[in-house]
Amino acid sequence: MTEITQEELVQFLYNEAPPEKIYHIEQQLEVDTLLQERFKDLKIAKNKLDKIKLISPDKRSVDNIFNYSKRGILELDTLK
Repeated sequence: MTEITQEELVQFLYNEAPPEKIYHIEQQLEVDTLLQERFKDLKIAKNKLDKIKLISPDKRSVDNIFNYSKRGILELDTLK
């Protein structure tokens, strides 16, 4: 059998894996203790990430980034 990648486990964890991968991962999780540990670690990380309260950046910071990008585009246009 092919090894299950970290990306595939994340897709499985977030219910985004294709059906044929879901079956394969479920089968492997039943017998592979190392895979079970990897999956357990991912679930713990997901639970911690889910608890983090995200805050929006300051409007001035966002405006500064946009203005910097606009200046860069204008400079590139003058080089053409």
